[in-house]
This record gives sequence, structure tokens and C-alpha cells, in this order.
Amino acid sequence: MAGVDPHIENLEAWVSAGVRSNVPMAELHTVFDHAFSSVAAAAAGAGAVLVGPAYAEYFGMPTDVVDVEIGFGVDRVVEVPGVTVTQRPAMAAAVGTHVGPYDTLSDSYAELMPWLEEQQVELTGSMFEFYLSEPDEDPATTVTRLVFPLA
Repeated sequence: MAGVDPHIENLEAWVSAGVRSNVPMAELHTVFDHAFSSVAAAAAGAGAVLVGPAYAEYFGMPTDVVDVEIGFGVDRVVEVPGVTVTQRPAMAAAVGTHVGPYDTLSDSYAELMPWLEEQQVELTGSMFEFYLSEPDEDPATTVTRLVFPLA
């Protein structure tokens, strides 16, 4: 399972700023650009500085509708109209890495999920994808961290 490199790690506390919505799975890819640009503009307008990679937090198991929050880390807790700002605590998480186009993420999840089950860890009700690559990067080399916080 060298491709995904599953492991447990401790994540530092951070502050997120994002917009949450329920999106049909078939349309999920269409909401990211608008969400990222609106969160970035709103956060900057409130005086916050974006830090760390962009993220999507998925709540519950996706079905034909996905409950997702899309945004960025920010440098501090600040009120941002229309955006949910959350102080995230330090936590342990099961982490895997996907390298390649976003449309092949399901292959990495298929590799990671059996490992997660073998670990017999208790997960929280959500998981994250952290997008470590720039939007204009070659899709074959994009890097996405798959993060499952532990309860």
C-alpha cells in the first residue's frame, strides 16, 4: 500500500473558514471554484490571511448528495459574513496521500479504507481532503491528503 502511505499522525490546531452545502454528488466538482473564490474574498475582506492548503470537509458517508464544507485555513478566528469560521483542536488522525487527478481519488479511498478497518480506530463523523497542489498544476502530479480525524 505504498501508493497511499496510510498512517496515524497528530495534527496541529488550526482555524478554518469555509462554506457548507449539500450538493448532488454528480455536481460536486462544479462547486469548488466558486466556494474557494468566495471564501478567499470574504476572509480577506474581514482581515484574515489564508494559511495552509484548501480543504473540503465531508460530513457522513457520501451518497447521491454530499454534505461538504469547502474553504481554507486562516490565521485567526475572525467574523466573516456568510462563512463558517471554526477553531479546530489538535487531534490524532488517520492520513493517506493521493497523487494524481481528482477523478481518481476513489482509487486511493479503495486502498485506504481496508487499512482503516484493520486499525480498528474510532473515527469522527467527518473527514477532510486537503489539496496540496496549485490549481494550474499538472493533474497527474496533484497531491491530496485524505484525513480521517480519530474520536
